[in-house]
Amino acid sequence: MKFGYVLCDPKRSKILVLKKNGDIEFLKTNNKENINKSFCLRDISTMKQLYKSLKEKKLVGQMHIVDIQELYGKN
Repeated sequence: MKFGYVLCDPKRSKILVLKKNGDIEFLKTNNKENINKSFCLRDISTMKQLYKSLKEKKLVGQMHIVDIQELYGKN
């Protein structure tokens, strides 16, 4: 189980995953395995900077920064 913050779509149905080759993928939050694959940071300020950078590069659309524990509790 991870602790920290992740990027989710506004409906919290998809979570951002960074692959080893640097690509971005979105997985559904309907199971714990997908949540465990998510890119998670403990510091919310760092997550905000990452989101800003990804958005400027037009790699992501509207996302929310969410405490990953909320997603674990949802399943």
